[in-house]
Amino acid sequence: MSWTYAIGDVQGCYEELRQLIAAIPFEPLHDRLWFVGDLVNRGPQNLETLEYVRQLGDAAVVVQGNHDLHLLAIVFGGKTPTRGDTFHDVLDSPKCEELSQWLRKRPFIYKHLNQVMVHAGIPHIWTVDEAIGYGEEVANIVGGDDYVAYFEQMYGNHPESWDPNLNGMDRWRIITNYLTRMRFTDKQGRLEFAHKLSLDTAPEGFRGWFEWGTPHDHTLIFGHWAALEGHVEAADVIATDTGCVWGRALTAVRLEDRKTFCWQDGALYCPN
Repeated sequence: MSWTYAIGDVQGCYEELRQLIAAIPFEPLHDRLWFVGDLVNRGPQNLETLEYVRQLGDAAVVVQGNHDLHLLAIVFGGKTPTRGDTFHDVLDSPKCEELSQWLRKRPFIYKHLNQVMVHAGIPHIWTVDEAIGYGEEVANIVGGDDYVAYFEQMYGNHPESWDPNLNGMDRWRIITNYLTRMRFTDKQGRLEFAHKLSLDTAPEGFRGWFEWGTPHDHTLIFGHWAALEGHVEAADVIATDTGCVWGRALTAVRLEDRKTFCWQDGALYCPN
């Protein structure tokens, strides 16, 4: 039997990734790895992580995360690294251009059967089909010929909410922010970026995006929100970011039976 493992935010934690994959164990001829985005940044071995995931070929599916896009904005958009960035090993490598060209062509959202993977989530104001369409729209820009202009203008918190009449960079930015940066929204889908911790820190009028309701005919797999520690009270949502880069576990969820595998402090454990 073949298995599909959804792996939470790696963020340059290459050694933990290799140890987790060896312990599962993963068979690249039969199994598949789904990476929920944020392959890079904050951790120590970003170059090795990118090289390893890329060489997996068709055995791996990767969606864009906000830290991946941040790297690409520096490489292609002329942005300046921030104090907390740790992907200088990528920027200083002769393979930087090659790896960045590969990374920019990853999708923003991936669907197989009734399972949908996205880095941050899908706002309740969109259907899954709408989210896939919007994700493809931005992926075509990032993966196409106009990617430099996109990365030059990608950053920003405005517009704060969705309007189907938006066009150009305002439209692409809000789609990008929903799919790669979202945590809290209000009932109308307005984004809030100041709060990043647990659900009980939500400002008045806001909830975790999945608390407004999710499409019950799909299972949504996401990362991005380490403060949740992989726990979500929604049967059709799987949270995979358990904060490996902050000294906690790196998690893989086997989608066929939802068995969870966690690697921490040199050991594998299965919480369910």
